[in-house]
Amino acid sequence: MSNYKLIYFNVRGRAELSRLILSCANVPFEDYRIEHSDWPAIKQDMPFKQIPVLQVDGVNLLAQSNTIARYLARQHQLAGQNEWEQSQADMFIDCVYDLHAGMRPVAREKDPEKQQEIFDKVNEEMIQPHAKKIEEILIKNGSGFLVGNALTWADIAYYAYFTTPMMDRLGGQVLESHPHLKKLIQHVGDIPTIKKYIETRPVTSR
Repeated sequence: MSNYKLIYFNVRGRAELSRLILSCANVPFEDYRIEHSDWPAIKQDMPFKQIPVLQVDGVNLLAQSNTIARYLARQHQLAGQNEWEQSQADMFIDCVYDLHAGMRPVAREKDPEKQQEIFDKVNEEMIQPHAKKIEEILIKNGSGFLVGNALTWADIAYYAYFTTPMMDRLGGQVLESHPHLKKLIQHVGDIPTIKKYIETRPVTSR
């Protein structure tokens, strides 16, 4: 088995999906978290002067958050059971990327009341329509999962999105009209290896 070191800041952010994939697969890894003050010292050593970066076996470096997560999902049987399922999972990952992008205006706002107002607008215009579509997909698929009949990194990605500190703070009711999606999020969070990671990960504001 490969030796993994995942390098990122001490927040969930763009590394959390990879952390969750590794935890789900019960694969040991070094969760190497740095402070922003430490970043200049290692920036030049990173492939594109950005993080997260996955170091494999102490030598090979892989950059770009979704590329890292996709690699780990494929290595540990969480990418889909065939090429079609893998492509479907990739599709959902791209959807989650769009959802995260839609939250940027919320994250940039510092005033609590205005932040809630912006979130409510994003929720109405983007999150709720998408969640409704995902609900329909889950009902049609019938397995409780987004792709095929088993857990994939797509399911884990939706869990990561709907359980961020910001979502917990601003969007407690976003899944109330989407019971199948809500059940999926709860299922992923109850996976013993993921639950263990969540209980022991550093508490961060984002």
